[in-house]
Order: sequence, then C-alpha cells, then structure tokens
Amino acid sequence: MQAVCDVLEQLLSEGILDHYAIGGATAAGFHGEPLATRDIDVFIYLEPVSGRLLVSLDPVFHRLQELGFREFDEEGLLIHDLPVQFISASPGLETEAVKQASVMEWEGHRLRVMTPEHLAAIALVVGRPKDRARVVYLVSLPAFDHQRFGEILSRHHLEDRWTSWATALGL
Repeated sequence: MQAVCDVLEQLLSEGILDHYAIGGATAAGFHGEPLATRDIDVFIYLEPVSGRLLVSLDPVFHRLQELGFREFDEEGLLIHDLPVQFISASPGLETEAVKQASVMEWEGHRLRVMTPEHLAAIALVVGRPKDRARVVYLVSLPAFDHQRFGEILSRHHLEDRWTSWATALGL
C-alpha cells in the first residue's frame, strides 16, 4: 500500500494529477479499524482542458504505463500488485472530498485520504447496502465530526436523505 501511495504522490509532484484522495473502504480503514477490500479506490481531480466538456484520464494511464504499470485486474490497474481503481471525481461532493482530503503520514509515506465525514456523505449518495454499513461505522468513530458532517450535508442538500437513513438505521 505504501508503494501505491508513493506512486500517487509522484504523479501529483509531476503535475499529472491536480488532486487525489483515497476513498471507499480503504479510506474508512485509515480512520478506524482496517476494513477488508479487494481494491483501492483513488478519486482524482483533473482540471478540465479549456474548450473540452470531458476530462480524460489518458495522461494518468499513459504515465503509469511509462512507469511500468500496464496490467489490469478486473478491479483496476495493478500497481505493485494491488488493484487500483482511478475514479474521476464528479463535480460537487466528490470534488470537495478530494480537495479537502486529509494529508497523512503512514510509515514514512505520504498519502491523501478522504475525511470520514465526506466518506459518510458519499455513502449516503451511493446508497448500496454496504454503504449503509459504512455510514454506521463512520458516524460511530470517536474522531467523527458531526458538526462538519452536518455542514457537508447542508452544502450538498443531503439533510433529508440523512434524516431518513439515520431513522432507519437507529442513529
């Protein structure tokens, strides 16, 4: 995992990535107990090219190929034998989560991880059964900032969904 973080930081320092943040179960595990996951979700933000409507991940994959990472697993590109899914952050909540990611040091390696509050808000939006479990886990963490979470919900108009989920999940 540390080697993957080093590659991500290299892409950032080279200007290939504008911002990145680890999300999903991997990120949730950094804020509490490690969680089982098959892959690493890396949300990336790239500035759109002027005059283009779509953002291309081609520069990211091209540079990774130059670095020797060419093999795909069904879950993502293998970087030091770990499947990594690169996900272009959608405008709004995901972009905010990437830009406001926590910068952490882990065994001498730097990485950027979505905050638990952003992870919970994204789980609300995605809404799969495993996301409901993730929300319960995240909001119960001692470091979870409920005020910050409320501000995120308000900014992204998720208060009604949260009220519904919180009631259903007994939170």
